[in-house]
Amino acid sequence: MKRFIYIFTAALALTLAAAPSAQAQEKATSQLPYKYEFRLGICGYPTLDYENFTPYYDYIYYNDTPIKDLFSDYDGPTYMTGNIMASLDIHYRKRITLSLGLATNGVWKNQYDVFTDQKTRRVNGVVMTALSQIKFNWVAREVVRVYSSVGLGITAGGFDEISDAYLAGQAVLLGVSVGRRFVGFAECGTGSMYMGGMVGVGYRF
Repeated sequence: MKRFIYIFTAALALTLAAAPSAQAQEKATSQLPYKYEFRLGICGYPTLDYENFTPYYDYIYYNDTPIKDLFSDYDGPTYMTGNIMASLDIHYRKRITLSLGLATNGVWKNQYDVFTDQKTRRVNGVVMTALSQIKFNWVAREVVRVYSSVGLGITAGGFDEISDAYLAGQAVLLGVSVGRRFVGFAECGTGSMYMGGMVGVGYRF
């Protein structure tokens, strides 16, 4: 886990170090009426979160159940909100955007009495991801932006008796944002955070 923290810290430091030098690129960014963009979005299928924090995967490989567990409460389905991500985009140059983001994924399930099938308790957990991204703007207009991105970070969380931390990586194959000050965006990508798409809104300043 320490190695993952070191990797993310280095990526974060590089991103923050590059941000101030954007002022030296005024000529390159003079066509942009904004420098920063705050975004809030919800992601698609949480790829590794589901794999690492759903007990179903444990049952595949470890199916030797103790006798006492046959009379214990049993689990209902596990549900997830999917990653909800807040990020700050820094428009470093017209074609390059740096992004720092934090995402949270809520996890829960109900447990039931083995004899009565009555709900006995609810189990809650949370998975957090910190992600640093670089975005490549193929189209950089005031109203419309088309881009791709790659990101690296770390994911950590806990649910029931499961706790884990691992390297996070995400690639956006195609993203589109539309708007001037207030924007809407949609992305298609794949990685540890989500597989499929991400949609959300943003504010430029």
